[in-house]
This record gives sequence, C-alpha cells and structure tokens, in this order.
Amino acid sequence: MSKESSEKAIAPYGAWPSEVTAELVAQKGTRLGHMQVHNSSVYWLESRPQEQGRGVVVEFDGVNRKDRSPKSMSVGSMVHEYGGGDFVVGDSGLFFCNHDDQAVYHAASSENCKRLTEVSQKPRAWRFADLKLSADEQFLVAVRERHDCTPITTDLVLIDTNSGNISVIAEGADFYASPAFSPNGKRLAWVQWYHPQMPWDGTELWVADIALDGAASAEHLVCGGSQESVLQPKWSPDGVLHFISDRSGWWNLYSFRDGILNALMPTDNDCGLPMWNLGYSSYSFATSTEIYVAVFEEGQQQLAHLSVDTGHIEPLGLPFREYPGQIHFAEGKVFCIAGAPTLGSGVFAISTDNSHYQNIGGDSDFPVDSEYLSIAKPVTFTSASGEDSHAYFYEPVNPNYCGSGDEHPPLIVMSHGGPTGATSTTLNLAIQFWTSRGFAVVDVNYSGSTGFGRAYRQALNGRWGINDVNDCVYAARYLVEDELADPERLLIRGGSAGGFTTLCALTFTDDFAAGMTRYGVADLETLLSDTHKFESRYLDKLVGPYPESKDIYQQRSPIHHTEQLSCPLLVLQGADDKVVPPSQSLQLVEALKEKDIPHAYIEFEGEGHGFRKQATIISALQAELYFYRKVLGINAEESLPEIAI
Repeated sequence: MSKESSEKAIAPYGAWPSEVTAELVAQKGTRLGHMQVHNSSVYWLESRPQEQGRGVVVEFDGVNRKDRSPKSMSVGSMVHEYGGGDFVVGDSGLFFCNHDDQAVYHAASSENCKRLTEVSQKPRAWRFADLKLSADEQFLVAVRERHDCTPITTDLVLIDTNSGNISVIAEGADFYASPAFSPNGKRLAWVQWYHPQMPWDGTELWVADIALDGAASAEHLVCGGSQESVLQPKWSPDGVLHFISDRSGWWNLYSFRDGILNALMPTDNDCGLPMWNLGYSSYSFATSTEIYVAVFEEGQQQLAHLSVDTGHIEPLGLPFREYPGQIHFAEGKVFCIAGAPTLGSGVFAISTDNSHYQNIGGDSDFPVDSEYLSIAKPVTFTSASGEDSHAYFYEPVNPNYCGSGDEHPPLIVMSHGGPTGATSTTLNLAIQFWTSRGFAVVDVNYSGSTGFGRAYRQALNGRWGINDVNDCVYAARYLVEDELADPERLLIRGGSAGGFTTLCALTFTDDFAAGMTRYGVADLETLLSDTHKFESRYLDKLVGPYPESKDIYQQRSPIHHTEQLSCPLLVLQGADDKVVPPSQSLQLVEALKEKDIPHAYIEFEGEGHGFRKQATIISALQAELYFYRKVLGINAEESLPEIAI
C-alpha cells in the first residue's frame, strides 16, 4: 500500500524493498523484431524469454492475435549475427528463416510448412535475411551470407518460391542490405558497401532492371560512397525511389525522380537509424505524396507526417519517444513498434485522423503501482572535450521508502552498446529495477551515439575508449556536483561495446567504486581476430587500422593495464557468444585473480551475445544486485541467491 511522502519509511538507498522483481523484468522481457503489414493483418516477430528466446511470428487481424509460425521452429536470421528482415508475408503464406538451420521455409499455414532452400553439410552455412517478395510472388529477394567458403561472402539473391532455385542478382561487394522491388516488380533497389566502412559510415544505392525470369540488367549506381550513408530505399506507390541519406550531415529523406535528387525534409534532424539489423523501416507511405516518418529531436524521436508537395512536417503529438525502425501504413493507420517514458516497447496501431493509439502487442504497460515509476530526465552536460554530451537521469523512486536527509544515493552509470547506437527514454523495467530500490541511474548517450547528426556520430572515430569514457565520467561528476549522487558510491555497467567503456572507465579513471560488464570487450586485438565479418573492420574507424595502430590497440585495451584496476568487478558472459567469445572474459578474470581483486564470473550456457532466456535474465539481475550491495556494504532484507566473490 502506498504512503504519502511524509509517511514514507526511511531506509538506506539501495536497500528499499520493491515490487519490480527480477522475475517481473524477465517476464516482461519479450523482444520485438521485424514487422510487416499485409492485407488487413499486421505481423511481427517476438523473441520470448519464457520459451528460451524462441522467435515467433505473431499475426493480428484487427480483432485477435495468434501465432503464425510453426510451434516447432524458431524464426530468426543470423546474417551479420544480428539478423533482421527474418520473414515476409504474401498471399501465398509466410516465408521465414529458421534459426536452427538458417534455411528459408514456406508456411502456407501454421500446419503446412516446407523447407524452400537446401541445407548444406556445414551447419548454418547459408544464411538469409531481409526477405522481400516480388509483386507476383514468384521470387523472394534476400541477402545471403555464405559460410561454406573462405572468406565468408555476402551476395544478393533471388529465390524461386516454387522450386527454391537460387540465382545471384549482385555480388562483389562486402555487404548487401535493404532490397526493394518497385510496385510493378520490374526494378530492384538495394544498398551495398565495402570494408572498412560500416553502414553508418558510407554505403552505395544501386538499382537494376528485373526481367520476368528474374534476370537482372542495367545495374547502376544512384548515389552514395565512402562519405555518405544511404539507408532504407523504398518505392512510393507511383514508383518513385526514396531513401535516407546523411549527405547534409543529417539522415534526411530524399527522392530520386528522372535523374534528379530531391531533399524532402532538409532539416538538422536525423530520421534514420544505424543499420545493426536488417529490415529497418523508419518511414512509410500513406500515398505517393504523404509519408509518415520518425524524426529525432534532441535525441528523442517523434512520429511526423510529411507532405511531399509542400515539404511541411507535422508531428502527430503522440507520447512515444522511440520508434526502433518498424513503421508501416495501411488502411488509415500507422502500425509501428514504439515506446514512451511511461510505456515500454510495444506494437501500436495509430489512427492518423485523430492520433488515437491502440496497443496490439508487446509488454508495454508498467506492471506495478505507477508510484514506483521513475521518469527519465534529459541531461546535457559539458564533457572533457568542452563539447556538450547527453544523458538521461533517473532518480530513486519508491512509494513507501525514502533516504535520510544527509545521504545521497549510489549512482549507476549505464553505457549503451554499439558503440554506434543510442539509449532512449522508453520505459525500461531493468532501470526501474534499480531506481525502485534506491539507486539513481544515468543512461549516457556518449559521443558517437546516434540521433544527433553525423558529426556527433563520428566524434568517437579514433577516440573509442576515450571520449565515451570521459562522457560517462563527466555525467557522474555532473550529478555529484548537483548533489544527486554519492561520490563514494559510483557504479558503472555495460554490455558488449558498453562493457568495453565500463572496463576502460574502471581501469583508467578512479571515479567508480565497482562495475559490471556483460560480454564486454577487454582486448581490442583479440576482438579483431575473434569477431564476425560484419564488425571485423569496425575498429578501423573507432581506433585505427591494424596492425599500423597496434600500439594504440594495446594502450586502449584494459587487459594490458590490469595493474591500474583496483575496484570490484562482476563479469557476466554467454557461453555461445560469437561476437565477444568467453575467451575475452576469461582472460580478464585471470588477471583479476592474479591481482586478488574482488570479482565474480558467471557464464550462462546456451546464451549468445545478449541474454534471451528468462532464467538467465533473472539470474544476471539478481547476481548484479547482490554484488553491488555486498561491495557497497548495503544491508537489505531482500533474499537473493549468493554468488562467490
């Protein structure tokens, strides 16, 4: 039962009892992926922790929801290791990539399913993603990644939907993405790029003619190159090519008609996202001259209506502040994945005439009393560079408890992954887990984050492990100066690239009392040799070309400077991680043992790069809470499984 503020019990920060349990976080941890609208139904991909992370295609027909993919299979592509565009729906049924063998299957119904592509002797040797159907449904176009040859190759292929025969449309580039058939099926657009570029650095937009038998001809470059990131080509209903480009310094919308490039929204706002996954859709056509697009403003997104004829952009006035790349239009409604400070990520149907929205999928509601909810507050602060950096601050909130007047809360600094990515203000139960127990949290959009233009995105080039670390440190100092956090109880946590930032902060600065890394990078040189094709040249920009910059790699790698590491560390790792293998974490743990630094190491079987199983999510959160309370000396009544430190 909630109490008035004056009647709250006084208890140490970090020790408050909370209804936001680890079990609740895991139960509400369904991940939403690729999405499509076909006829009168909307489809999306769910990754369900309670089913060991199984990927399920869900259909909503306007009234009812039902699972559309076979119960015995998990839908999910492993192209680029992150997948995307894992399924497509047409009149002839559902086509999808099966996670276990990476083959493409055709399900005319949930009971009638057959494999369409062959399976090679080497497991998962041929992988497919970014599936699209031709207008007559005779062909699927897909990005194919081949692991049965050295080096691994990527190409763009057509798959005959009857025979399963495969023909190559484009080859020779290192990567392909975003194939898009024109409405009449006679033309195909796609994006391609080459090492060492990442898709947010520089890509090329190509178009080809497609014959009735699937043969491609008249391939030609439309725009792009090493200094221009072109994303998400689409054709309007009347057959005009559109795309997103950052040629102005911002990811804006363009059209290409009769050889002329037209800027449709020349503003200092991004409307694109870094292409970590395939199959993104950040805009959708209502008509040939009306577009719904997600636009960034000061790091937060809003859905807007763009009139191509007038160039007028009108926000819809919705509460959502995150649209993670799935926006589709049909029958007077925008169907999208979205999130807000008071709503977790969900699938929503938005009426464009009155902006009324309906939650049709996902775990968007806050599952406990709203008085437990801590709302993100945007923070802009001056970092070590003298430039502005950005973060979101969450204060401790609990309806029944408060801290004493002379105590400041411990602060958890969160560093997001990528590092080319961003955090958002979308309701995140994993953050509320901490704030409802009396921890303050700051979620940092450090230099290199997206949503603030190309210049801010490139501010990390050559400076990974420096600028991101400084931003996290200066965010914490900023809050300490405002007496919102205890300077003696600063914590930092992160996963993957955020784990690298965390380890660097713990190694090269003295601001933090302890930290946690999930499958974090400890050795940049090892990362180069261990990681997958998509990210194998990522560090050329972030650190420098290798081996020419070998000295810098060693200077930045925490594993070579463990003599400077002196605070407790929790290391969490997936046993099947192919992006950052367990060898990196184990190397770090050995160094911690040698220095006799308090630490704990937990490796989760069956988990890869990102924890997806319900039991893992619960165990990881409980272990982290136990660890923080132990090293900070916070005594709490909450019973937690003990871990060996």
